[in-house]
Amino acid sequence: METEQEESPSSLPLKMLLFGFLLVFAGVVVIMASALFGGDGTVSGGAIIFVGPIPIILGAGSDAFLMIVLAAVLMIIGFILFFWTGKQFPKS
Repeated sequence: METEQEESPSSLPLKMLLFGFLLVFAGVVVIMASALFGGDGTVSGGAIIFVGPIPIILGAGSDAFLMIVLAAVLMIIGFILFFWTGKQFPKS
């Protein structure tokens, strides 16, 4: 009697979730290593936060403008991927 092992439909989302946690963990390790092994001690950063239709733009440091532009580009790519891969649900 042969038994085929089929993957459950929920295995792909679970794998994606675990991959996301792995990426976050790897990012934390990289940040800790960079803090321990060098650097000149300067920090730059930027962020864009949307509260409804109102964007809140934050930035600090010498490269803040570059970080804000990078955040805006990544946000636009995220919106495009969200709407491009979105599933259409039947209306009830």
